[in-house]
Amino acid sequence: MKFEDYYYKVYSMHTNWADSMMEHIAFLPDCDIFRGHFPGRPVCPGACNLQLIKDVAQRLTEHKLFISAIKQCRFTALATPDTCPEVDVQVNITGRTEAGYSVTARISDEQQTYVEFKGDMTIV
Repeated sequence: MKFEDYYYKVYSMHTNWADSMMEHIAFLPDCDIFRGHFPGRPVCPGACNLQLIKDVAQRLTEHKLFISAIKQCRFTALATPDTCPEVDVQVNITGRTEAGYSVTARISDEQQTYVEFKGDMTIV
């Protein structure tokens, strides 16, 4: 499933050097994911936010990636399309691994951080 233009829409994209990218995105509240998770009180599922991070990492590296190791993943606040309709997704390549990249990422807005991620992504 392609999440861009289904779960979220990219408004802007900024690359800092070859190892960092920030995208400003908007969640699409009419997406079936939000209707099913949960009806009347939509919540951004953690798995979908990890997919969002992976999508940004793929655009940064220009490789198809697989999350091969999650070293740390913290969901620090509840993200919903109602309370935080637009967020920034910051992805940093912190190193190379034998099969891909070490990555840190954050989903946040001006008020708070929703997700912090550290892990490895393997080139598929």
